[in-house]
Amino acid sequence: MRIALVSSRSFAQVVPVGEKILTKAGFEVLRVSPEERPLDAAKMARIVSREDPDVIISGAEPITAQVLAASKRLRMIMKHGVGVDNIDLDAAKSLGVMVANAPGTNTEAVADLTVGMMLTLLRGICEANNSTRVGDWNRFMGHELGAMTVGVVGTGRIGTEVIKRIHGFGSRIIAFDVVQQADLVANYAVRYVALEQLLENSDIVTLHVPLMEQTRHMIGTRELGLMRESAYLINAARGDLIDEVALYDHLAAHRIAAAALDVFSTEPPQESLLLELSNVFAIPHIGAYTYEAMEHMDRMCAETILDVFTGKRPTNLLNRVDSGSSAV
Repeated sequence: MRIALVSSRSFAQVVPVGEKILTKAGFEVLRVSPEERPLDAAKMARIVSREDPDVIISGAEPITAQVLAASKRLRMIMKHGVGVDNIDLDAAKSLGVMVANAPGTNTEAVADLTVGMMLTLLRGICEANNSTRVGDWNRFMGHELGAMTVGVVGTGRIGTEVIKRIHGFGSRIIAFDVVQQADLVANYAVRYVALEQLLENSDIVTLHVPLMEQTRHMIGTRELGLMRESAYLINAARGDLIDEVALYDHLAAHRIAAAALDVFSTEPPQESLLLELSNVFAIPHIGAYTYEAMEHMDRMCAETILDVFTGKRPTNLLNRVDSGSSAV
């Protein structure tokens, strides 16, 4: 029997469709126990060696060369999500292990949450709720999203959906991306600018780029220094896009107004000084956590696995291994 090891926290935890597809196809689905978390590379390697799976359905835990080499049967890493910065793609290719992700499955959910984070900061929603619950009746003044200039960093799937939503509010939209989309310019009045110009001219900056070496700490001391004191920073992409030490310094000194963060460089961020600041709105990486997104993601993961193990090559494969390798 083929074994699918689930190290993702969320696969088949919200909806059963993915596990049902796999078990019906003859897979034994094994799950990393809560007692074995948090997962570092060494612990993951021990678990993979013990269970000897054919496929790992991964979350954000490190999938290093050590992990990939721990099972001789391993043919595939299926990312339960989109970003694969936690997976050593070069090592996977050299070991003949296929890697796939689930693009587009969480796009709507993350875009919705991003706009919600914007509104939460602009209207002081959390502060107003907390104030009312302790018996106060303060009228919190805020701003309208339609009156803001929003800078969207990254206009891929999620960035595009954020643009569509905030365009409905009437916001002015500027964007930065190495690939510019003419339809966003034509249909949503988006104006592409250099990153420095975006930071200088935005009331809200929202990040929607993948984490790569080129984007790691792309928002650091210099970039934060370009932002307005009244500006808000939103990050529902990857924590390491921001230099968190620099962000703390700027927020603590009120050199920018506030930040809303769904992601952190270390998760959970129990030691993060950012959590001590009243002008930080922090939530636990819930961008993809809707029932609709989970059903879509689970189904795509399971169906992609079945495609690979029946000799097909789905379009969401991120690497190609030689037909003579152990992964085929």
